[in-house]
Formats: sequence, structure tokens, C-alpha cells
Amino acid sequence: MIRHVNPTDSKSTAKAPYNFVPLPNSIFVVQDGININGTKLTPWKMHDRFVPGTRSGWIDLTIETLTPLFIRGPVINKDGKWDCRDARFRFEPFTSIDGRPMIPGSSLRGMIRTVVEILSFSKIKPVTDEKPFFRTVAADRIGVAYRNRLIRGNEKPFGGYIRKDGNHWMIVPAAEVLRIHRDELNKRKLNVPSKPNPGYFPDWKGQHKTCWFRRDPKKNSKAVEISLSHTNNWERGTLVLTGSAPKKKYDFIFVGEETGKSIPIPEVMWRRFHDEDQLTHWQEKAFPKDIPVKGCRKAKGHLREGEPVFFLCDNAAQTEDNPKGLVFFGRAQMFRFPYDLSPRDLVPDQVKNAGLDMAGAIFGVVGVVGKKEELAIKGRIFFEDALSNVGGPEWFEEIIVPQILASPKVTCFQHYLTQDGTKGQKELTTYLNGDHTTIRGHKLYWHRWDDDKGLEAIKEFNRHNELLDDLQSANSKDTQHTVIRPVKQGVVFNGKIRFENLTDIELGALLSSLRLQEGCNHKLGMGKPLGLGSIKVDWKLHHVDRADRYNCWERSGVTANDGGEFIKVFEKAMIEHARNTGEKIDESVSGLKKISRLQALFHLLKWTGKPKFSETAYMTLEKFRSRPVLPTPHKVVGHNEPAWSVDSPRPAQNETTSNRTESTKPAIAKAPIPPPSSAAKPVEKGQTRHGQLKHSGDRWIALFEGDIREAVIINQNKIPHEVSEGCIAEFFITEQSKKAGIKARFEKLL
Repeated sequence: MIRHVNPTDSKSTAKAPYNFVPLPNSIFVVQDGININGTKLTPWKMHDRFVPGTRSGWIDLTIETLTPLFIRGPVINKDGKWDCRDARFRFEPFTSIDGRPMIPGSSLRGMIRTVVEILSFSKIKPVTDEKPFFRTVAADRIGVAYRNRLIRGNEKPFGGYIRKDGNHWMIVPAAEVLRIHRDELNKRKLNVPSKPNPGYFPDWKGQHKTCWFRRDPKKNSKAVEISLSHTNNWERGTLVLTGSAPKKKYDFIFVGEETGKSIPIPEVMWRRFHDEDQLTHWQEKAFPKDIPVKGCRKAKGHLREGEPVFFLCDNAAQTEDNPKGLVFFGRAQMFRFPYDLSPRDLVPDQVKNAGLDMAGAIFGVVGVVGKKEELAIKGRIFFEDALSNVGGPEWFEEIIVPQILASPKVTCFQHYLTQDGTKGQKELTTYLNGDHTTIRGHKLYWHRWDDDKGLEAIKEFNRHNELLDDLQSANSKDTQHTVIRPVKQGVVFNGKIRFENLTDIELGALLSSLRLQEGCNHKLGMGKPLGLGSIKVDWKLHHVDRADRYNCWERSGVTANDGGEFIKVFEKAMIEHARNTGEKIDESVSGLKKISRLQALFHLLKWTGKPKFSETAYMTLEKFRSRPVLPTPHKVVGHNEPAWSVDSPRPAQNETTSNRTESTKPAIAKAPIPPPSSAAKPVEKGQTRHGQLKHSGDRWIALFEGDIREAVIINQNKIPHEVSEGCIAEFFITEQSKKAGIKARFEKLL
């Protein structure tokens, strides 16, 4: 397993309110059953009976807030009308019908499942299979990768218009794209900035408007004069204004259409363009829903019929549902590209593709249609809402505007991917083919609270009261902040977990996730990065003996139990699994803390002796620019890092960049692939085939005898860094169809 290496220089060390529990070497698989009285049984398939040897009952929960807690309340119907406010304007917390604070059972379920996943060596879920986007012109390997995508064969992205044909979208190329200097645009009072201005939004007085222009007689691709009204003997075009950027001097004029050369946009690509991680706040403000025509867009920031865009095609990207090889498209000529790999691609196969794990067996699994190995499983554990039973109106804090909390950004690869922090910025791994890295693991938030400042440390620093008034008004101008009313510290809730047919080891996993280690507590709800949501959970186990209950009139079959025997069974199994799979074991401690990987979990959940408030704060934007690496939980709390097996992350070695050094290893010699023969077998799913490695742009593809198609290699990061083009390797064919093409998994070099 690739393991993160901590930075040694304070300047290259990051800090954040979150950190990660590393991935396990191997998953604890229960697919074939769990031993019950000498027989392997699968109780997750036996919901129609009480299985002898399993446990049923309930756990009473007592939950106390250690810091203010906020879980936003649902949309409610009042006087026959639904609350139509956006979620960020609804400050009301989750409460019972009589106004008492309440924690939804679903929130408790998610919190406990995450801990069970970590403790029981289960798969990390969900991990997105969407490729993150990037755009940078920095003088580093990421900048080189971006420029290689942007300029292919000395061709920059071209311009075109979004068109709809039935239910399908396409791009109709423009005949030409000309540049026009911003000084000329400002003569027409379009207020285009001559210097970088992040707050600039193009004026719809000119944006996408028909214009007339005169070409530069010395340079045919430039216009020297423009008019927004008809001008005789001038050419006609569409003005396209883009955002502000350093050294930007020109905008664009799209001229004409090549209607016979339309480019279909694959449905997946169209949806991906409109995903929230691709649609920036700038795009949402610059392209309102009802401009230039009311209802022209499905939502703010979305594309509309006839909208000018830039796009890029590549023959290597051609598939049945992408016949023109559209790579991607965007509103600026330097639009954002998807990376080669998704976070899910960077989960090791032995973790990602293992069979049913304990968390799935206990909590259930949402099946995948068409996949036998991923059938749905009903859970055997049920969480009730936890209701507060003490206090009055003083249960709640005042309504506040917290500091802005954006959604997690996996594009912050120096934090979210394993890195060798002893190397420089140019050696960082990311979502590029060939990088030897993985995702960091389960993301959790530190406990953090400033006892002196309290809620004041949570509030927006600038213009708090002004923002609060604005966000509670009928026509709020602010577009980024929210309002909340947290439940106070010290409020107590009572809840219940019911369970059926759990084996001893499964019940031990559940109880271990509740008990944690001494001094540790859970995190729940919104605002965790700011310090909200620290809670203390106490519990009491009740076991129901069904046979005793129904065999006797006088006895209920219910007995209280401290759960110790089940916790010991679980701990023994996990420590044995850790030893057998090469996990680092710390013999100086007892229980689950023996497993060095799980020590990271307990460091993160430590309430007593938690890191200083300032040590787990977000960094400033200036600090982020140097891309410092986030250290491990062990390093943050000042403990010695376990002596992990050495497999350090490293970037791909076969890049053609000016700042990369050549590998000192000799290149593997090329071997010619035999010419196709008439007897060559067709490529089919499930085959193991020999194929030739070949470069296609910045990625590897495979060629197989008897088939002219280029095969996509799904695990590029497994190809040795010293390999050269033309090598012969063994592949396993994972997919083959006319629609999807060939997809293959690299196995080994020959």
C-alpha cells in the first residue's frame, strides 16, 4: 500500500480542520458468511427468521452537545404553503413538532456507519468516479499537463454555438473566431477591465450580441473596429466577452456557422459540464437564468440554445457515443479540463473491488442494476430520532452568519492524495495518468473549540450584522453566506438503535463505534470545520432472548449487558486481520490502538487533549498558493509516525517537462508486436491478452493483434515508470463493445 510521507519543512506543511484515516491494506470480507457456532451463515439474507446464535435487541443512547450543534430542519408546510426559501436562508434547526431540538436518525446512522467502516476494515464509500477539473498556466507539471491538453497539434480550442436537436445537444462550429482588443470594446462603453478584476462580469449590453466589425488588413484573425449597430460594408459576427485574467487584452468575435459539421455532445459530458464542481460561482453570476431571455436557461450558470462556447476535439477520444472525439468545452478559450483520473480510480483495486464487507452486511448495500456481485442488501440496524428532554427556549443560540463553508474540494490534491512531503512542489502527485498515489482515506474533522471566544469564533468576521439583516430580508443580495441557529452546548438528547440478527463480531463492531477510546468523542452535523458538532455519546445495551421471551409468560427475555464480550470478539478479529494483511502493529498498547492505522482515527476524535484551535484552522489563500502538504494525524498531535512499509508516492516519470529529471533506471527495451494475422482471436470481455503499449497524447493505450481499435487502460498508474513505448504487456479485457470500445486492465510486462 502506498503510504503518505510527512513534510519535514514547516514552510511546506499545511494545516486544515480535517485529516484522514489511511486506507487499509486489505478489506475484511464476510461475503462467504460469518462463523456462528461452527457454521458459516449469512444472516443478512435471513430477514424472515430469528437466526440462532445471533443477537437482537436495542441500544439506548444519551447524547450531549460539547459544542453547539446545527442540523438544518426540513422544508415544512405551514398553513397549506410550502416554505420556498433556499436552504441557506432557513436558519431553523431540526426540531420535533413541539419545538424541541432533535437529531434525525439518518444523521446518527451516517456518523456511526463511517466509524464502523474504518474500525472493521470495510470499503470506503462513496468515492466519486467523476474526474475533477483543472486549469492552470503555472510553470509546473500541472501547468504543462494543462497546456498539452489545450494545444494539440498547434491547434487551440475553436469556437462554436450550442444547438439542441430533439433531446440531444450539439456544437455547431463557427466559421471563424477573431480577436478584438479590449480598448476597442471600451470605446463602445462595454466597461471591459484593462487590469485583473475578479469582480468583473461581462455586460449583457454587448455579451453575445450581434456586432459588425472591420478586419485588420495586416492580420486577418483580428478585428480593429467594432459596432453594435448595423454598419454598411462591415462583416457581421457575435461578440463573446470572457472573464478577467492577468495580461488579458483581447475578447472574441465568432463569425458564421459550419452547419454541416455539427459535433454531438455526449450526455455524460453535458451533465458533467453542469455539475456543481464545474459550474463556478463566477459562471452562475455571469450567466443568470433569465438573461438574455426569460427562462432561456434551466438554472443560473447553465448553457442555453445558441450560446457561444469554445471546444476541443481529438481523434483519440472518438467512441460510438462521441463520434467526433469531443474532449470538452467551455465559455473561455482556456476552459477547464477534466483530469485523467477520478478519486475512485485512485482507490487500490484490492480495496475497491473486494467482496461484501462488515459495514455493508450490517447497514445494508444499495445494489447496482445489472451487477450480480452488487445486489442490494437490507440492513439489520435501525436508528430512531434522538429527542432533547431538557431545557426550554434557551436551548438555541442566537441566529448567526457563520464563516463561509464551501463543499470539499478534491482538486486540493496536496491534501486529498498521498504525497511525499519531503519532495518539492514539482514532485506532487495528482489525478494524472502514471502518478503513483492513492486517495488519503476516510476524511474526518478535528474537534476544535475556542473556549474564550465561543460562538464569536464561528461568526463571519466582516459585516456580520449587515449580512444577517440582508440574509433575512425578502431580496437578499448576498450569494454565498448562510444563516444558522445552533443548539447550545450541554443539551442532552435521548435516542435508540434497534438491531436484529447481528453476529457477535458485528455487534462488537457497532459497540466499538459507539464506545471509541478514552477521551474520544464523535462529530455530527453542519459546521464541523468551524468547531460545531462535537458530541458525547453514552449507551446502554439491551439484549432480547427471543426463545426465552416466547417460551415463558413471566419473562420478557430482555437483559442489560455491558457489551464487553462482543467488543473483545471484534477487537481480536480485527487485530488478527491486521497482522495477516501486513498492517503496522504497535505492541506497546492494547485493544484496537494496537493497529497503527486506527490510531489516526483516535487522534482525530480526541476531545481531551485536542490540538490548539489555531493549529487546525483553514490556511490563508496566500499559504495555499505554495501547495503545502497536509501531514498525518500522528504528526499533527506530535506523536511518532508509525514505521510504515516504504512505498512512497511519486509523480509519473515519463513526462516531457522542463522541470523533470530523467529516471536513472534503464528504459525497458521495445519489442515489436507481431503483425495482425487472419487467425487472431477477436477481442472479448474476460480474455487475458498480450498487447503493445503506445502513447496517445499524455496517456498510455494498448493495441491488440487482430483489432485496429485503441484500448483504454483503466489502471494507468500500475504501468512501471521506466517503461517505454512499444513494450509488450499482459492485459485483462474488462469491457468490449461497439459503444464503449475496449477497456483493459494492465497486468504485467512481458
